Amino acid sequence: MWRNALGSVLAAIAAAAAIVSVFFNWYGGRDGQHIKWPSLFTGDGVTTGNANLFTGMFLPMLVAAALTAAGILLRSRLLMLLAGICALGFTILWLVRQYQVNDSLIVGAGGIKWAVALPLAAGLVMLGSAAGMAGRHLREREHAPAEGRRAHAGRGHRREAEPHRGGDVHQGPWPRDREEPREGERGRDVA
Repeated sequence: MWRNALGSVLAAIAAAAAIVSVFFNWYGGRDGQHIKWPSLFTGDGVTTGNANLFTGMFLPMLVAAALTAAGILLRSRLLMLLAGICALGFTILWLVRQYQVNDSLIVGAGGIKWAVALPLAAGLVMLGSAAGMAGRHLREREHAPAEGRRAHAGRGHRREAEPHRGGDVHQGPWPRDREEPREGERGRDVA
């Protein structure tokens, strides 16, 4: 449970950092919100034209934050993984396209600024949170009947084998094994 709590807090902070990063200088005096994300997928590459809020890098980071929130609420590793891929992927793609335009990536004056590190780190934290989350199956275990809990408690540990008494029918932890046999099947189970 503590893994989910810690992972959720770190992922929420990472999502906020990814969104906030677009309001700072990314490269050469341009904020991330003014960099057009659709141009990352065209032959033109990174253009000098300014984007509005939703055609800029704000939208991919907002999608990553929404996926993070859904992943936290649903305890979904998959959504958290997608959020990390979205934040990390768009930032790395922007760096690659920026390199293609300028033939170099300068860090510092006139080049890449510290704000680019925020979505990169946020994406890595989201991926780490997805890996560390226990997922929803913990909640399902808490509500399982007592027989089902015994089966889950033994997972990963070797259970002591009960001595085999010939002819006894042993039921498993699955619901269909706990059902009473039908009339036609009763004779087959005994035989």
